[in-house]
Amino acid sequence: MRDSLEKIAVEATKYLREMSGEEGLDRVIGTHDNDTTKVVDKLAEDFILEKLNETGYSVAYVTEESGTIEKKGAEFVAVIDPLDGSTNYLNGITWASVSIALFSRSGAPVAGVIGEIFSGKTYSYDSSGTYVNGLRIEQFPLPKQRIVLPYFDKTGLNQTSLILSWIEGSYKTRNLGAASLDMILVCTGRAYLFVDLRNKLRNVDIASSLSFCERLGIHPFNLDGERITIDLQRVSVIKNVLVTPDSSLSQKILKMWKALSS
Repeated sequence: MRDSLEKIAVEATKYLREMSGEEGLDRVIGTHDNDTTKVVDKLAEDFILEKLNETGYSVAYVTEESGTIEKKGAEFVAVIDPLDGSTNYLNGITWASVSIALFSRSGAPVAGVIGEIFSGKTYSYDSSGTYVNGLRIEQFPLPKQRIVLPYFDKTGLNQTSLILSWIEGSYKTRNLGAASLDMILVCTGRAYLFVDLRNKLRNVDIASSLSFCERLGIHPFNLDGERITIDLQRVSVIKNVLVTPDSSLSQKILKMWKALSS
């Protein structure tokens, strides 16, 4: 199954690369959950769903643009973000991805893939482990630079400042605009911390990257200290997310956050 998903991601990222820069891709054609569906979002979703249907697997879908698409007797559920980082994509900023995460009906992750659109690089996983461009990787080194990826809105500015103040020593911040790839940076040893306080991330945004990270022993938490689970019934919001390979940092942040909230 992983091979099939990786092949679909490669085809989808190629399709989106070739389409990049065309006129009219940013036209809004619908709205959903305080967000908009643009032409490129729907084209990407339709492409991925068509390819998944061709696999012959019995799959229901939870996807960003169309929501829940049930299939009677489906054995699996695919949670799909056809274009993460759409603002980047439409403005020629080369940090955007497609994500497909396959779960059993019981909720167990089966396989998944995150594909970088502009580089064509893939990150995938199955029950056996994690893979980069199809090659199995057992583990990644700890980050050489302490790069922090914080996401917040105006109401969360003070809370974010507090969290950053709990990091000992120096660090650099970046805000790159594609949560799935940002989490991958942390879990592949290229960034130190990802934290999102916007009450805006959805299950479709991070389903694949979450399972990829967990396969490597890096567990995303919410700030209540709970492991994040993916809703397989609908597109749903994840209030906040914390990801770091440094368990001492995560425990410190969770402890301080609990004290702040009590």
